[in-house]
Amino acid sequence: MENDTQVRIDDYTYLYGHTPTRPIKYLRDKDGYGWLCDKDVELFKDLREQGCWRCDEMAFPAGGR
Repeated sequence: MENDTQVRIDDYTYLYGHTPTRPIKYLRDKDGYGWLCDKDVELFKDLREQGCWRCDEMAFPAGGR
């Protein structure tokens, strides 16, 4: 038997019809609104100007409700 120590990496992203997203994080502003932002966003600058999305302005699926 051979000593096979190579790591096998399988890419199954084609099965889901999309590629993974870039690194993001969830933030809450001083008014209590939730925001989705890039991971390296500067917290004390305007979030919208940095390309963040305010969660209450986005259409999220309701999970079948």
